[in-house]
Amino acid sequence: MIRSTQKIFGSNNTSSFWNKLKKKPFFSLAPMAEVSDTSLRYMIASIAKPDVTYNEFVSADGISVGNRDKLVQTLCYSEPERPLVAQFFGCKPDNFRVSAAVARELGYDGVDINMGCPSRKVVSPKQASGAALINSPDLAKEIIAATQEGAGHLPVSVKTRIGFDEIEIDRWLPNILEMKPACLTLHLRTKKELSLVPAHWEHEVLDRVLEMRDQISPDTLIVGNGDVESIQDGLLKHQEFGVDGIMVGRAVYGNPWFFDPMFVPEYIPGPLDPTPMQLLLLDQKECAANGGPPVSFKEISVEERFRVFLQHAIINEQIYTYHYKPMIKMNIHFSAYFSPLANLQHTASLKKALAACTTSDEVAIVVNNFLISRNRQPLDYDQIKRDTLYQASPLFLKSCPDLHNIKPASNSPLTTTMHI
Repeated sequence: MIRSTQKIFGSNNTSSFWNKLKKKPFFSLAPMAEVSDTSLRYMIASIAKPDVTYNEFVSADGISVGNRDKLVQTLCYSEPERPLVAQFFGCKPDNFRVSAAVARELGYDGVDINMGCPSRKVVSPKQASGAALINSPDLAKEIIAATQEGAGHLPVSVKTRIGFDEIEIDRWLPNILEMKPACLTLHLRTKKELSLVPAHWEHEVLDRVLEMRDQISPDTLIVGNGDVESIQDGLLKHQEFGVDGIMVGRAVYGNPWFFDPMFVPEYIPGPLDPTPMQLLLLDQKECAANGGPPVSFKEISVEERFRVFLQHAIINEQIYTYHYKPMIKMNIHFSAYFSPLANLQHTASLKKALAACTTSDEVAIVVNNFLISRNRQPLDYDQIKRDTLYQASPLFLKSCPDLHNIKPASNSPLTTTMHI
């Protein structure tokens, strides 16, 4: 039975999970294509959970025409990831209406609209999606309204940039705020700037954004995104600029410990100097060894880093069993996982060997050979594998077979049902 769609046009749904986030700033995991899939989100949630998590973005067109394989791959999630927001991109309001209804039935906690992706393919005239919507404010408003209708009781949020070719927040952002989104996340660069310049964490920009928010949609939360390198960095940006939340993207690559600032990588002597946090950890360890207070930081040893990496690979394999080479989805994380090990020799050959692996069994062999060659304790792969079991959300699994029953809202010009 499909739950009825509650019409909340022009509402930011003040009873949503967004309004229950007591901590300011709250931290969210960004939606990143081919990166923030359920395997990474599960790992992060089990080690150092953010306050809000986003799915990697999904094509509203693809969902609406019923690509089942893509649906399962990109919308699957586990319960520990909550609160979880499904993000969609596209340019057709009707498809956003259907996609939001799908997210609602699958048990997501919110729906987000991507109006900021700068990819050539996404913003091309054929797709006219992502950041291209900055130049089509009327269409953007139609998309938000359609998404709110399809989402029903779920809160709808928007992620965008501060302009297309130049900063144009006064022209662009009022259009979004007039639709009363629950949350507005701003990547503080223009589409033209991609990620090639520093993000505009500037009072001239954010003071004006908050002023417009207060005037047009006071209940909308404002989240800043771009160049946040640590939790401490995010806290400082919140204190200086007054945003409600901080979204983190690239800094979590291969770093599921990111959202707990007490985790510090083990320092390995070598040509690279220790980071300030590693210096603090070294000082604490020396002090504790001399009878001082115990170490408060949680050290990420080399062995622990490899254990988490191996667990990530096992989970990845469990999820993508249909893929001819499931380990290929781990490739993007190799450099990030092992960048703190730069003072160890031959990490380049390690990454090359891992890239050739097709199973977690092979990954374990490569990892243990590397650890043994560095006089480190090898991992108990069999025990790690026994202890590692990814479970998709029961609500997701229950809803999946019935998705073909989901129809657009009754007043939608779309008349066909989904066929998945």
